[in-house]
Amino acid sequence: MKTLITLIVLVVLVAAGCEKKSTSNILVEEITKQRGYSDRFIENFRCGVFVPPSYNSNNKYPLIIYLHGHTDTTTWNLRWYNEPLVSTNPCVVLTPKCPVEEIYGWGDSWDPRTSPMMAKVYEMLEIVEDALSIDPNRYYIHGTSMGGIGTYGALGNNPEMFAAAYIECGAGNVEIAPLLINIPLWLFHGSEDNIVPVHFAREMYEAVHNAGGTQIRYTEYEGVEHNTWDYTPNETTLIPWLLAQRKGITHNVPENIQNFAANINGQGHVFLEWDVPGEEVAPDNKVWFTRIYRNNLLLAEVYNNQTNFTDSLAGSLITYEYRISAVNYYFKESSQSPGISLYIP
Repeated sequence: MKTLITLIVLVVLVAAGCEKKSTSNILVEEITKQRGYSDRFIENFRCGVFVPPSYNSNNKYPLIIYLHGHTDTTTWNLRWYNEPLVSTNPCVVLTPKCPVEEIYGWGDSWDPRTSPMMAKVYEMLEIVEDALSIDPNRYYIHGTSMGGIGTYGALGNNPEMFAAAYIECGAGNVEIAPLLINIPLWLFHGSEDNIVPVHFAREMYEAVHNAGGTQIRYTEYEGVEHNTWDYTPNETTLIPWLLAQRKGITHNVPENIQNFAANINGQGHVFLEWDVPGEEVAPDNKVWFTRIYRNNLLLAEVYNNQTNFTDSLAGSLITYEYRISAVNYYFKESSQSPGISLYIP
């Protein structure tokens, strides 16, 4: 009797395994032919899969995973799916959906276990890897709120997987900071967040720096509450910065700023202008932002779409010295320019 029961159990397990394998094979076949967005299912788990319309299996594509916030399961029209990105930077994108009743969500960085929903994300990832031509050095992840919390968990559990990440209004365990020092990371948070307090972002930024990390940036939106996601689309360098990151490449500092000049304009303000080094000369000249120093103190950081700056806060009857440097997309800073001294009458 025991032998019969054992055989029945084995048959059931084998059948279940075959059914799962069959489901995976079907998904691989369907995704291979897919272009654009489609919802894909593993049992009751739903995951949006986007394949660029121009997909060509002879090329290798970056892969994006986006983890949504609590109840936000309608992430079907992200900017990854639209122009200009689908033409200039086509990516394969996974947008898994976490049901409201799943209390563990995407998991977090306090509990080292992988949550059931995140385990399904990795399962879908394996299917997509079998179906499409993915660049293993260009896996990216970003998340919002609950998704930001889950992003920290994913980075802590798989620090070697991702080339870069960004997190909107998330929270993480500072104990994982040593695991993050080699992952380019950009944190965003609102100073008045009443759902996920801002101290989580401030403390993680400090913890990564204290652990020796130099590839982390923190942007705090003054007066903004939990809706950080309404502000990050205005970050013109966010997507270029993210997609510039690749695993396994060592970068150098960019060349110095050229033609730096400073003058006093008609309003008594100091007007600064400069030229950035040419990216066509060296990839590491891909300037992310310029840093402006006044009397050896950081005055401002100006993104690469701007090559001038007005210091409207300079006082009168004072001599100021201005210097400027370039920071590339890989957190490398050039030497500061020679100082320009101006007396403000």
